[in-house]
Amino acid sequence: MTLQQIRYILGVAEYGSLNKAAEKLFISQPSLTSTVHDAEDELGFEIFHRSSRGMNITEEGANFIRDAGELYAQYEALLKKYTGIQKKHFSVSTLYYAFARKAFVEIVKKNPQNEYDFAFWEKKASDVISDVSEGKSELGILYLSESNRQNLIRELNARSLIFHHLTECNAFAYLHKNHPLAKNESVSLDELSAYHFITFDTDDVNSFFSRDVIEHFGLNKPITVADRATELNLIEQLNGFTFLSGIVGEDTAEDFVLIPLQNPDGKISHSFELGFITKKNQEMDDISLRFIENVRKILNIAGFTC
Repeated sequence: MTLQQIRYILGVAEYGSLNKAAEKLFISQPSLTSTVHDAEDELGFEIFHRSSRGMNITEEGANFIRDAGELYAQYEALLKKYTGIQKKHFSVSTLYYAFARKAFVEIVKKNPQNEYDFAFWEKKASDVISDVSEGKSELGILYLSESNRQNLIRELNARSLIFHHLTECNAFAYLHKNHPLAKNESVSLDELSAYHFITFDTDDVNSFFSRDVIEHFGLNKPITVADRATELNLIEQLNGFTFLSGIVGEDTAEDFVLIPLQNPDGKISHSFELGFITKKNQEMDDISLRFIENVRKILNIAGFTC
């Protein structure tokens, strides 16, 4: 068994699915699946149990992953000790944004992996803030709205973080292309009320609407899922919907659509401020600056409206 195989297995264990791990490890899903199968054949037992809910670690697999994790950490320490190579770290935590993934991929392509440890995390806003505050990520991407601005700014200040403006965004309803409302130029909460509201971030709806609006339209009782992949699957299967700010990108445009969301008063307005967060009094290094420059190019800032 190779160290590369161990690295891939640890990745699958961390991300909980082959698709997600393949994306994060920058390998094709079929190649990753083959690597895991080959390792399991060599070991003589299953590391993961496959089910419709994802990849579950078996009892023997858990023991192996613990030992393999220790071995891989020792390998990295050995490499550092005898080669003098100390890898730099670059990590981004973000809400679910395709443009952020694309900007990150461009960074990885132009920087050798033997010099950097890369990580890309798609999380809830509260977790994005925690990651940057605790040093897990160099920067985080999120948005401020009329509903969440006061609380988020308070939390950012308490954690010695600063919000940097990028652009302004509309609120969108996110639907599958076959949804009955998918051809609408805009959509209201009244129209959406006949369909299932699905989310993996129960705090997110509080960023879009006031408490009265949430209760009036039943948005306080969504179908809650554990991850974005399951959310998308249910949106398709149940003719459901969720809410997004910003863009999703060309990679999902064929299957899902963004419909401008009407405010309860019937108007469509720029209600979100997209930006990134960093630690206060800490200069951004070159790779972080290049990542943000990639984001600006992808979003065509200045002048871009999400």
